[in-house]
Amino acid sequence: MSGVMAATAGLSALSSPNTVIFDFSAGAGTVTIPTAATGLVVEAWGGGGGGGLASLGDYSGGGGGAGGYSKKTLVLSGDDGKTIRYAVGAEGAGSGTPDPGNTGGTTTVFSGSYTLTSLVTAGGAGGLSDGSETQGAGGAASGGDTNTTGSGGAAATRTGASATAGDGGLVGGAGGNGGTPTLGNTGGADGLTGRVRFVFTV
Repeated sequence: MSGVMAATAGLSALSSPNTVIFDFSAGAGTVTIPTAATGLVVEAWGGGGGGGLASLGDYSGGGGGAGGYSKKTLVLSGDDGKTIRYAVGAEGAGSGTPDPGNTGGTTTVFSGSYTLTSLVTAGGAGGLSDGSETQGAGGAASGGDTNTTGSGGAAATRTGASATAGDGGLVGGAGGNGGTPTLGNTGGADGLTGRVRFVFTV
């Protein structure tokens, strides 16, 4: 099997002689299991939390937490044409006023006409602005063979959390950096969107 499978918003669909790959960084929809598929590896990342903006000039807003990460491997047989549904978590917006950043959105992978245990990866929390330079916590994850809670952002250094690395070092859902009024920042930075990646063996 070769060639591009489909095209829609937020979708990258690629293939090789042995795999068909769908990679989503936005939106919600369905994936159709390719003809003669024998296996699937699916990875999901929640959206990253936004950075906070400190309420006191001498303090830094906390960095946002990274979204959770989940990975599941499935054996397929006679499942051609069945569907799997997904929804990608949005990024958490950074704060432009002395307030916490926003929490990232939850990413889910769940049953369509093909039944599977849902993968749920929560978004990272936004960094805080309470004068204690408090970072946002990472999002939790469930439903996979591997489930990793996202890292929390840094506090005094304003750094957003790095996303959990998946297969091939791919990532999604990192946290945004916090802002500090005395450094002239306009506010905390947005986190990064979540991600879902399907790799079918054919």
